[in-house]
Amino acid sequence: MYENNDCQAEGEPPSSPVSDDADGAQVDRVMAIAHLPQTAHVAVIGHHTLPFVVALLRRGCGGVRSLRPGSPAPDCEPVDLAWIVDLQDEHELDEALRAARWRTGKRGRVVLEGAACGWRSALAAVGHRALAAGLDIVSFDHTSRRLVLAPTPARLAAVA
Repeated sequence: MYENNDCQAEGEPPSSPVSDDADGAQVDRVMAIAHLPQTAHVAVIGHHTLPFVVALLRRGCGGVRSLRPGSPAPDCEPVDLAWIVDLQDEHELDEALRAARWRTGKRGRVVLEGAACGWRSALAAVGHRALAAGLDIVSFDHTSRRLVLAPTPARLAAVA
């Protein structure tokens, strides 16, 4: 006896395809603003990271991992870029900045999507929070509200 499961499968939500053109163009812009090659190792930090991970893999990134704020990440592998894409509050921003700084080391870059900080006056506080995590703002893309951060020289981090 075989059972037909077509009726049961129809009740499941369809999988949402990732738009290769739109996400790929966004990946290209992020890699360009961070001055990194397409083959860089990247950690995507946030809650909804799958479209970014898939787009990075399609663009040829050498290694991509997804990190969720507040969750353990046992691999601790260094990356060239930490891309913060989706956060819920200031506490997660602090965690994401610390994780990004720790993973990028002395020469990596951190890109923070302005849309990732959807709460009131979030971007205004990023400078102080970034310094506390050992990062400094080095570039700002006004069009996409995207920040690029880099490790802070030791003397500036001590002042913060």
